[in-house]
Amino acid sequence: MTIYEGLGNERIDTRLSKHFSYSRSFFHHIIERWWIKVNNKVIKKSYQLKTADNIEIDDIKRYLSSVILDEAPDITIPIILEKEDYLVINKPKWVLSHPKTVRDVHEPSVVGFLYHTYKKLPTIGNFIRSGLLHRLDKNTDGLMIIAKTEKWLQHFKKLFQAKSESKNIDEKEQTELKKFYRATAYFTPEWKIFIDSIPWLPFIIEELVIAKLPHTLNKIWITKILEIVKKTDTAITLNLEILTGRTHQIRYHLSHHGLPIVGDYLYGDTKDTSPMQLTAYKLIFRDPDNELITVEI
Repeated sequence: MTIYEGLGNERIDTRLSKHFSYSRSFFHHIIERWWIKVNNKVIKKSYQLKTADNIEIDDIKRYLSSVILDEAPDITIPIILEKEDYLVINKPKWVLSHPKTVRDVHEPSVVGFLYHTYKKLPTIGNFIRSGLLHRLDKNTDGLMIIAKTEKWLQHFKKLFQAKSESKNIDEKEQTELKKFYRATAYFTPEWKIFIDSIPWLPFIIEELVIAKLPHTLNKIWITKILEIVKKTDTAITLNLEILTGRTHQIRYHLSHHGLPIVGDYLYGDTKDTSPMQLTAYKLIFRDPDNELITVEI
């Protein structure tokens, strides 16, 4: 596809982002894979256009549709429960829920698995999130619900909205969608003060989450500590339920109280390269056939 003759004195990524209304990082992905040429030569993303340069792009539509997922790794993910409208999978650690952009399409992801296994699934948004109703961090393993049909997608959206629009903790606990996690955290000097301050379990942490991510909104979010599963001299394993869904919510809440999760290099030990000990171990939800489903690993 020949686009136009360059106007000169402008980086190619900047010019293309203006011409097509897509981000510069989007074009970085294509340039890095040699799908953009100038004067029939491969160039770098920093290339400065010259007057009368001839720009060629090899099928830009490929990068704007789900066909790009052909290039995603065809991985295997355990399916814990499958019905006509939905399934529940057990996402492994180190697997993305979805590529952040088309630049990440070559990383193992749930969306890549779903594309190779089921091809076309409904989506809230674009194809890069097809089938997904919620997400887990890359280093968190555990249960995820996947929509196979528009019926389940819309059903879950209503459950999600009911939880997010609930005005208080009691209303949130009554919604028919519950997500449970198990975390193993190591002790810091502050941990005992926090644990000793808990009068009983379950105990609710309701406070501001300040995630270490750009472009996030800092709001009050709610995590419930259900029980202590195991405790040693150096670590503790807890079962938790999230009453609000916020990026890094559990990781931040526990670390903030002196209990960083083992393997969490972002909110804990920056040198810790072990797998993060956070698992989404149980889901309870009302399915489209009005059956209350509990799935646990």
